[in-house]
Amino acid sequence: MFAALGDIQFEVVGSPEGYESAAAYNFAEQRVIESKPRLQWLGDDLQRLNFELMWHSSFTNPAVQLALLRATAAQHLALPLIFGVGTYLGLFVIESIKVKSMQMSDLGGLLAIRVAIALKEWIPDQALASSAPVSTVTPLGITTASTATTGSGSDGSTPGVSALLSIPSATGASGPNLEADDVPAAVIVRSAAA
Repeated sequence: MFAALGDIQFEVVGSPEGYESAAAYNFAEQRVIESKPRLQWLGDDLQRLNFELMWHSSFTNPAVQLALLRATAAQHLALPLIFGVGTYLGLFVIESIKVKSMQMSDLGGLLAIRVAIALKEWIPDQALASSAPVSTVTPLGITTASTATTGSGSDGSTPGVSALLSIPSATGASGPNLEADDVPAAVIVRSAAA
């Protein structure tokens, strides 16, 4: 898996064909008497990500994948974006979906489509955190054998917190980023929602 946006997985085979990210930083210009203006940093803009996907009937059902993507976008939820190496980028909303039919059957069915997905970072308001429109998807994480079987967090992990953040990596370094060989694939699971 290349990345996951909530329950939607971007597989390496066939997608994504392109990935772009953009960040901007806001500055206000303050005029000064008898001198050049000064700049004052106001804050960072929200991050924007663009994925180009190719879905072909030889490895997936393009119509089903597109319907799932559109249904997810119609929910207007902030979804966790996690890359396959364990990097959690944050919460993102689907801002736009553009579809180009590349091949169609003689009956008009989709054989191959190119999909451009634009994502925009979503920052929760701490004052409104209890009523935030965030997806209930539990991000992929790494759990111990006892958590994987019981899901109770009896190993001291915090319920509702990704195991990536609550269990130190195998190399002993702290932080949510993992290297490909830090953890055996057999212990990577999707835990049940708390």
